[in-house]
Amino acid sequence: MKKFEIEEIVFKDIKLIKPKVFEDERGFFLEVFNTEEFKKLGIDELFVQDNHSKSKRGVLRGLHFQTKHSQGKLVRVIKGAIYDVVVDIRKNSSTYGEWYGVELDSKDRKMLYIPKGFAHGFLTLEDETEIEYKCTDIYAPQYDSGIMYNDSDLNIDWKLKEYGIEELTLSEKDRKHQSFREYTESYQGDYVLLTGANGQLGQDFQKLFDRLRVKYVATDYQELDITNKEKVREYIENSNFTVVINCAAYNDVDRAEDEIEKCYALNSYAVKNLAEICKEKNIIFVTYSTDFVFDGEKEIPYTEEDIPNPLSVYSKSKLDGEKYSLEYEKTFLIRTSWVFGMGNNNFCKQVINWSKDRDTLKIVDDQVSSPTYSKDLAEFSWDLIQTDKYGLYHFSNSGEASKYEQAEYILKKIDWNGKLERAKTDDFPLKAKRAKYSKLDSRKIEKIVDKKIPHWKEGIDRFLIEYDFDYNDSTK
Repeated sequence: MKKFEIEEIVFKDIKLIKPKVFEDERGFFLEVFNTEEFKKLGIDELFVQDNHSKSKRGVLRGLHFQTKHSQGKLVRVIKGAIYDVVVDIRKNSSTYGEWYGVELDSKDRKMLYIPKGFAHGFLTLEDETEIEYKCTDIYAPQYDSGIMYNDSDLNIDWKLKEYGIEELTLSEKDRKHQSFREYTESYQGDYVLLTGANGQLGQDFQKLFDRLRVKYVATDYQELDITNKEKVREYIENSNFTVVINCAAYNDVDRAEDEIEKCYALNSYAVKNLAEICKEKNIIFVTYSTDFVFDGEKEIPYTEEDIPNPLSVYSKSKLDGEKYSLEYEKTFLIRTSWVFGMGNNNFCKQVINWSKDRDTLKIVDDQVSSPTYSKDLAEFSWDLIQTDKYGLYHFSNSGEASKYEQAEYILKKIDWNGKLERAKTDDFPLKAKRAKYSKLDSRKIEKIVDKKIPHWKEGIDRFLIEYDFDYNDSTK
């Protein structure tokens, strides 16, 4: 015996569901949801939130949607009646901009299933009307949005004359929604606060966002001191940021041995500030750590499950920052290694600069990891952020190399005619201890974003093209 039946309606993705009702002299009984039965109807959804509203006659709520974490809904009336309206706002849909309306009441007990990607609203037809609806995602106020119920382009017939409703009751928010045309023309996505924007990763995020038309605000320490919690809270307080990406860090590994307080302030306590404020505001938080949290005693790539054992002040401060960030469940923590890009100084740039005035270079061959191109790090990070699969990840370009092998590859590419010699870490008077082997296993992020990470040599090839263009352009 079927417990639910579907009535055909205009949109194939929307389902009007009629439940089987058992009635006798005692009253009635019905199932309003059954996972297995709904699967038979083609509705295989995990509902995570139930909402209940009560309204007087003539109240209009909507048209509501979330720009991200779009909610599928199962709507039913438990008392009274409503005129329920949905609008297709999926921009690549064949029915984009079309609407559908249906009357739901507590007498026939029909339910409306609305998949993700629709704006939703309803008009109450009786006093004391109560509705319940299940949602496939939680309410996320930072993504809350809407379209005016009386938009001229949508031209929704709310049947006010038919229902004899002369005056509508709307919330202040529902009186100020955007038009459908504004929705169509505007960016409906994330709004990013970017810290450490002048660094190499921060610069590549900006280029990426400009290309993708992602809305963002780029800050560095001049605009925002992330070590000052109240300043950060004040900066974020009246914004509608949906994501905070922290690219700021204290990266001078050897100087950190003397500037302990400064190192911890930026790598640990500032991360704590950002994570806590993001938690208060329900904002996605993204921050970065390093392969330096490992001691290098392993002989195969480090996974996210391996236990860190930092060897320096710098690496200990980064590990502290990791722990603070992961106290917030909506955090993406990404460990990386040997990052190079156009912003700031890095090993690739150093090798090129050394080659200009030296005939001989000595480079260590007993430190092994994987060079990471900041452009790839930014792009894979952004892909990961879109998944909402929060947690700890490793990202470096594929393959591994010693510092010597990295320098050797660069020098061959730029046709340097000098002599490259092998050296050992102990040959140099460095204050901070380095790990011998810190290659990161990045298979987890590859699987999540379903994309192959480029080899470090390919990353250097693209960097050298970018570097040469920038250098030649600046010397004209």
